[in-house]
Amino acid sequence: MTLHTMTIPDDPADLPGWLERRLVAPDFGRFVAELSAHFPAAPGAGPPRPLLDKWVPVALAEGLGRVPAGLLTQLLKHPAALAAFQEQVVADGGAYWDAVLDQSDDESGSFARGKQSLDRLIAADPTPPPGKPGAKATPRAVRAEVRPRAGGRAARIWAGASTVVAACLAVAVGVLATRGPAVPSLPKAQIAWGWGKPSGLAADQSDPKAYLNQLAATAEEWSLHRPSDALGVGTRVAELRTGCTRLVHSSYGPLAPADKAWLLDQCRAWAKRLDAHQQALDAGADPLAVRADADETVRAMAAALREKAHQFG
Repeated sequence: MTLHTMTIPDDPADLPGWLERRLVAPDFGRFVAELSAHFPAAPGAGPPRPLLDKWVPVALAEGLGRVPAGLLTQLLKHPAALAAFQEQVVADGGAYWDAVLDQSDDESGSFARGKQSLDRLIAADPTPPPGKPGAKATPRAVRAEVRPRAGGRAARIWAGASTVVAACLAVAVGVLATRGPAVPSLPKAQIAWGWGKPSGLAADQSDPKAYLNQLAATAEEWSLHRPSDALGVGTRVAELRTGCTRLVHSSYGPLAPADKAWLLDQCRAWAKRLDAHQQALDAGADPLAVRADADETVRAMAAALREKAHQFG
């Protein structure tokens, strides 16, 4: 299963279209969960309210193309704010969002499955409506939601279907939770090394030289574990790539604007090399050869960071 956070575009110009598709995807909840694991936020944290108030109406009517890339990046770093924004898109988005939904690769099938789930739930609901004993309970609002899609109602209908599926999943999780020790709890997956770990982006450093040197040392944690099989090497490369994505969308600590631009360019180049390693492995390349190539990439990353740090004296 591919992590959605590993597909975040490195080029800011590609971010609006990519995020639009994620906002209308049926697995948006999983995407938010991934972001929450990468960017744990303090309670109440989020993008500046005035910025959201200014750009949300534009986004609802015209999509994300005109929204500043910096604001979109902030939304990715604040999953709760992104989830609230998605609810506004679903409830109030105009015809533009209908087109995004129609152009999505898998939305038509997802909508059909969601509608079928909704129909089954309605048919199985034995609760009679008030005042009409024995009558089949099908609230008028729900009936409206399952009519064929038409124009600007597409986003609302998709939301209704997705909400029912999500409710089913929530009930299932609740049932499993009541089964006690027979269903052991699973620890939340978290990358424990490199730039992917919670402390991996050297946020505690206020000096550019120390910041860059710490990034270099953290990247070299790649060598602490040396898997030799395809699954192990692929997982290790994927974790390194996730860390690279985190760095691309970070604030770059104490660096000046010109140095931030340099690091962003480096990150994009490293990301492409890591993607190439993963693609080679997926195509059947020798895992040890791929690991050796990744070794060279990490050495180049650390060397570039330390060379840049040396410029600060």
